[in-house]
Amino acid sequence: MMKKRSTFIIPLSLLLTLVMTSCGSTATEATSTTEVSEQAVTATTVAPMATSTVRQMEPAQRIVEEIRFRFGKFAVVGDLRLPGDDGPYPAIIMVHGDGPATRHGAVNFGPTIEIFQRNGYAVFSWDKPGSGASTGEFDGEHKLTERAAILADGINALVEHPNIDPSRIGLWGISQAGWVMPLALELTDDVAFMIVVSGGGEDSIEQMVYRFGQMVLSAGGTAEHAALVEQSLSEALKAANYTEYREGMEILLEIPQINARTGIDWDMAEEDEWVPWPRDIDSFLDPMDVIEHTTIPILVLFGEFDRDVDPVQGAEAYEAALQKAGNQDYQIEVIPATGHVFVTLPKYLEILEAWIQHLSQ
Repeated sequence: MMKKRSTFIIPLSLLLTLVMTSCGSTATEATSTTEVSEQAVTATTVAPMATSTVRQMEPAQRIVEEIRFRFGKFAVVGDLRLPGDDGPYPAIIMVHGDGPATRHGAVNFGPTIEIFQRNGYAVFSWDKPGSGASTGEFDGEHKLTERAAILADGINALVEHPNIDPSRIGLWGISQAGWVMPLALELTDDVAFMIVVSGGGEDSIEQMVYRFGQMVLSAGGTAEHAALVEQSLSEALKAANYTEYREGMEILLEIPQINARTGIDWDMAEEDEWVPWPRDIDSFLDPMDVIEHTTIPILVLFGEFDRDVDPVQGAEAYEAALQKAGNQDYQIEVIPATGHVFVTLPKYLEILEAWIQHLSQ
């Protein structure tokens, strides 16, 4: 008889969820429509592209070209915003966090894109599969690796684009993108730089237990209890045998008001009902395993009061990993008095523009 995971365990798909606290806005672009040549084909699946559409943006010289590409079961549709028609241009791909999102972002991409464009960069963003015009459904246990593979094919689409400089393609990503982008670095050599906004510096299980510790603090628990939640829950979720699982759960269940403060009905599974989580799921992937070998320029930004991703651990992990890599061009900033999403704040925009300009020096 097949064993079942205990009912206290959160579904694996939720381990990959980084809550985004603001909704995206839909930008409006107007003007003329013309026909352009077909664009990208993925490295994995060669498929004919639908006709692209070009729209003029403000300022008048900017152009938006719709790009379509495929990766396996996923059909992806997005916009390539070009500074003009006389490239080749350096380019940046916008990588979403978790949850539904269109090419305009689940958070407000507008100010970030404006900085990139006025500094001469093309910007490529797409509807995530299941949102907007893109189709396909993610495997909950391998969402990060699937998203990374899609991103690698999106990079390939730009490499082959006549108006893009293939040696100057970079990535900007928020939240869950902090896992997706490093995984994509292992699939392609065509990334020239990377910008990480509120991305984790540890595996998704550790990120999730940090969030539960923050829930305890928000509900009036002590710092000691929050630390115990993180330690014991991590031990239980990563347990390779029932003894390790039981030891973690026993500590967790002794914490006062643990159910009320986390909103989860924690309970101990019986030994004949418990099985360990498989080690090949994305929840065990640590982005620092890639970053410690990464020497491209990297900008990493955290919010001081982020309750979804640990900014202290994240900043320290990136510093250690980049030092180990011998990376000579990186900047790590923790922005004071802000949380997980800060992409419209003046301090963020100031740091971002200065760093982008630094790349051109």
